[in-house]
Amino acid sequence: MKNEFFLSSKQQKDVSGTANVLIDSLAPFNGVVETFVTNGEEVYVIAHQKFDATRSGSLMFSFKTDITNGKHDYETGSGLSIFYNLIEKTDDWEKLTPYPAVYGSGTVTVSFDYAKGTLAVEFDLEVQNNPTEPKLKAIGAFRDVSGLEHVKK
Repeated sequence: MKNEFFLSSKQQKDVSGTANVLIDSLAPFNGVVETFVTNGEEVYVIAHQKFDATRSGSLMFSFKTDITNGKHDYETGSGLSIFYNLIEKTDDWEKLTPYPAVYGSGTVTVSFDYAKGTLAVEFDLEVQNNPTEPKLKAIGAFRDVSGLEHVKK
């Protein structure tokens, strides 16, 4: 899968759900799902949490629409992608600190109903800001996600 990021330009009105992740040495993330879309081939779900006036976090999960429900190893070529970002804004700049999940570091359990537009995900793996820094344990979930929106590719 290409390294591409899907960013919605507007908040979806009918999407609902929550997401959380505990990552070693980082503040707990307890976000609200704001984006849940598919282009017919891939599904993207993104949650955000505002920590304070200048700092926020986002958690993204993407996968192929034909995914088999159940537990999956988080491996290269699996079509799965989990990405956590810390975002800091000032009047002059915006700093993004990415923590992508490390392939081969754990598992993802998916329950997805394309027809109903619902999703639940649990994951237990590691994330890493860059290869020179230590890997951090990340345990999290997307819960009660609904309102899948279909968009053109």
